[in-house]
Amino acid sequence: MFSLLARFVSKYAILITLFWVALAVAFLFLAPTLREVGVTEESQFLPQSTESTFARELLKEKFPAAAEAPKTTAILVMYNERGLTEQNMQEAKAIHDWLVSDAAPEVIIQEEVSSPLESSDQTTTLMTIGLSVSSADEPAKQAIKQIREYIRSEYPDARIYITGDAGIFSDLFRSVDQTIDRTTLVTIILVIVLLLLIYRSPVASLVPLITIGCSYLVARGIIGYIAQSGVNVPTLADAYLVVIIFGMGTDYCLFIVSRFREEIARKGREEAETYTLRSMGPVIVASATTTIVAFLCLMISRFGMTRTMGLVLALGVAITLIAGLTLMPALMSLFGRRLFWPAKVARERQQGRFSWMSIGQLIVKHAVVVALVIITLLLLPYIALSHYSRSVDMLSQMPKGVESAKGFQLLREHFQVGELTPLYVLIESQENDIADTRSLEAISEIAQRLENVEGVSRVEYYNKGVSGQLSDFSTRMSAIADELSQGAGLDADKIAAIQAVSEYMPQFAAYYPKVILSQNFAQVEADLTEIWAIIDQINTSPPEDLPALLAKLQEQTTRLANGLESVNHWLFANYLSEDGTTARINVVLTLDPYSKEALKVVAPLREAVRTSVSATELKGSSHYTGGEAAINADIMRTNDADFGRVFGLATVGVLLVIMVLLRSLLAPLYMVGTVLLNYGATIGISTWLFIDVLNHNAVIYMVPMFIFVVLIATGADYNIFLISRIREEAHRRPIREAVIHAVANTGAVITAAGIILAGTFATLTSAPLHVVLQIGGGIAIGVLIDTFVVRALLVPSLAAIAGRWSWWPRRLSGQ
Repeated sequence: MFSLLARFVSKYAILITLFWVALAVAFLFLAPTLREVGVTEESQFLPQSTESTFARELLKEKFPAAAEAPKTTAILVMYNERGLTEQNMQEAKAIHDWLVSDAAPEVIIQEEVSSPLESSDQTTTLMTIGLSVSSADEPAKQAIKQIREYIRSEYPDARIYITGDAGIFSDLFRSVDQTIDRTTLVTIILVIVLLLLIYRSPVASLVPLITIGCSYLVARGIIGYIAQSGVNVPTLADAYLVVIIFGMGTDYCLFIVSRFREEIARKGREEAETYTLRSMGPVIVASATTTIVAFLCLMISRFGMTRTMGLVLALGVAITLIAGLTLMPALMSLFGRRLFWPAKVARERQQGRFSWMSIGQLIVKHAVVVALVIITLLLLPYIALSHYSRSVDMLSQMPKGVESAKGFQLLREHFQVGELTPLYVLIESQENDIADTRSLEAISEIAQRLENVEGVSRVEYYNKGVSGQLSDFSTRMSAIADELSQGAGLDADKIAAIQAVSEYMPQFAAYYPKVILSQNFAQVEADLTEIWAIIDQINTSPPEDLPALLAKLQEQTTRLANGLESVNHWLFANYLSEDGTTARINVVLTLDPYSKEALKVVAPLREAVRTSVSATELKGSSHYTGGEAAINADIMRTNDADFGRVFGLATVGVLLVIMVLLRSLLAPLYMVGTVLLNYGATIGISTWLFIDVLNHNAVIYMVPMFIFVVLIATGADYNIFLISRIREEAHRRPIREAVIHAVANTGAVITAAGIILAGTFATLTSAPLHVVLQIGGGIAIGVLIDTFVVRALLVPSLAAIAGRWSWWPRRLSGQ
């Protein structure tokens, strides 16, 4: 089959080349990019059946006025380490006035721009800014950019930061853009340099680059259209795609060109092309197939980001394989012997003390010792796994110098962050009116039990403490306003009623701290201040001024009554659904909701909800726990379950592919076994490097799975290349000599391929995002171990030990 393919490609080399170049150019200019149509927010990839996802959707449906409605929030943080000055507070007020003016971005909801809230140590003030669009929408990102530009131009010396969901997402999106651009540029430069060093020929370096470049542009274009059709494809897939295609594509081209150079030294061009494709085609197909199978195994994941990433990377490898079997041979056919200009076609293999031939002889001579030493060395990094920990914290992924990260760190230090992003429990009853007395009593019982969960600071719910008095106070203020309008004077009863409201509002704010950020609450406070000022004037003014003052008091009291009713509406809208079916309980944690420690609170909290609901009048009601910590806990749990399935399926899938290729049982078993051993060592070294050396908070949750999938794919690639050559040599010489010659013939090219692949993944370490840095660094470490230790020493030693049993039950000639 591959001989026919070689003849076909040779005959139509020009047409095949033109087809690939034209296709790549078309996709370059016409296809959408992932930065335009991709998805960045991780929570959008959770399955709809996940509890936090269901809770979020139910919250949007039942509580459209709640903070987690389909809009997002930015938080402005102003900081002065010496204490906020009068000038700082004036600047904060001026910014507030601008935010609620027509000059501010249109997506800002003016009613949801809070008054400045000062920290207890008087060094920090915050202001929440409600936006009418999702943080993922372009208008939200433009709004954040406009706000920051205004602050920099008007207050260049002030320490003011924009953070919150909208600020964090805007910075995250910019970091993703920087990651993609930087990774693409560094990868291309690295591949060019390495190919020039290996081939010492600009032509031999250019041909793989053309092949890989066309593969990348075609794959990226197809994936762009897939994302545009409505499939959630992560934006970061672009960065991983360029590394996978350039790394593995270069390897495939390297294997083909190295064999072509070996064959053309003793054969004619056409015969060398045919023999190269006939001998290397099956190996490359098998190698690519194991990689594709490994990536496709990601598609059984329930977490959408992992699932679609598997599709993207598998598609990229498949297109690279097709290009490698068509475009690469076509270019080789066009250039022929000139492919290696100005270097010689072939060089004599080095026979010195440290040649691959001498290394192969050493391995075969001391096979058992080599195997035991290498296995012991690979087990040592497992010790670092004792302090291995993972995190879902999006903030910890971004560089510390990013504005939103610095702003949120100030919030952590000077405010209780749990107040800003509480967990919430939704209790949905189909039988009871959630606002009737029995249901409210049940909600109170449930909330009190939740307060006993370790890690919970306090809970908020509709009928907590003093909440029921709002409506009564509003009615009383309206009555006072009516009496004043009818000519009644100010008496002790009216003053006592107003005094009661003044004493009540701080109590209410203590129970519901987030109400302080409400414009309605701020207006009530302002109305009370104005009313007391009028009362003071009444007590000190002459009689002729009283009518005007009483009229002013009546007007102000009416405003107070309306304000109290608005606050009561805020309370109802936040904690009881309008249709009377659903109650909401906010759960404020003592911990940072973004931290990995907060994730441990979610499971016991959900269990407490389940048991407490079943013990009240609301028994049988549906209940869901959502919020930032709940979303992160669900991401972690979903990822853990996915990893178990992917690990098993990928291992078995790759093992079966190798068994079919080699038609044996033992060799595939130790080939896959060495890859798994290398994976554990890689995770151990990565844990030590990222946590102990680089002081990262933890390993990002998705890193272990991606390292595993890439290592089992690439490890199988190199092992297949080596073992296939051992089998080829074993047809004409004894197995131990076959191992020596296979190591000698493949050592240089596999090492070069490993260096290139590790180098391309190492380019990811230049990314500003920790998740990309960790995935790139971890895979680079694993590939280097596989290249210089596993494939170079361990697998040949095991092949020498196993001897002819490696091919059992198949028999080879020459044994």
